[in-house]
Amino acid sequence: MEKRVEKGRTRTSRDNRGFTLFELMVVILLLGFISLLTFPNFRELLEPRDAKKTVLRMVGSMRYAQSQAATTKQRFRLNVDLKENAYWISRQGDKDSFLRDPSPMGNATYLPTGVSFLDVTHPERGKMREGIAYVEFSPTGWADECEIHLGRGEDVFTLFVHPLGGKTEVVAGYVERKSS
Repeated sequence: MEKRVEKGRTRTSRDNRGFTLFELMVVILLLGFISLLTFPNFRELLEPRDAKKTVLRMVGSMRYAQSQAATTKQRFRLNVDLKENAYWISRQGDKDSFLRDPSPMGNATYLPTGVSFLDVTHPERGKMREGIAYVEFSPTGWADECEIHLGRGEDVFTLFVHPLGGKTEVVAGYVERKSS
């Protein structure tokens, strides 16, 4: 083996060869453990929680409709198109007609691919699985009592709209309240 002397140190040509197989295996093993620990986070990036996000957006739309009804003294509706899996806000027009709200909330918001409305249950109109259902918010703070079921596969949520104040309660799973 060839030896070189550099400023008081003796080095062999073997020192310049790079990493050993053992060092590379240790690094790969550590990277494997790190990726196992972070895999659930990567999975959520690849497969976002669409149903949860959709539920939160819908609740926000209902709060908007409720607050607009109170401030403008007009009736507002959250319209749900069960076939197209879309929803939008409309406001009271002349007499009993309803027009799309001029804000961005009046544009149809489509559910992400794979997420769909299962049904909308209203005490007076019954359970709807097709067509357009709605939840009405009055200027006095009242709202239509109803249940909205939506989800993706086994990731299902139930939205309960309470009549007094229009508060929306979100429950995981397909839940039906018994009417009394």
